[in-house]
Amino acid sequence: MIKTTKKVAVTDIEEIIAGGKAEIEADRKAGRPKNKVKKKQCLFYLPDNIVQAISDNCRGNKTFFAEEVFRYYFDAHKIEY
Repeated sequence: MIKTTKKVAVTDIEEIIAGGKAEIEADRKAGRPKNKVKKKQCLFYLPDNIVQAISDNCRGNKTFFAEEVFRYYFDAHKIEY
């Protein structure tokens, strides 16, 4: 034997809204948290051998790799950034 529940028709929209348990979260954005550092895209023209070396050593993210290289270079030559 299958048990069924009786459906009760609710016609008042206010009752439907009041019956919900949802709460509004303030200042919450969908998705993963984004990096707070401002970044700009910069286009470089590089020789083929350097582009190949970046592709071989980047571990998947070329932007992160380039950032590491620039930071290392700036720190080694005492350039403020």
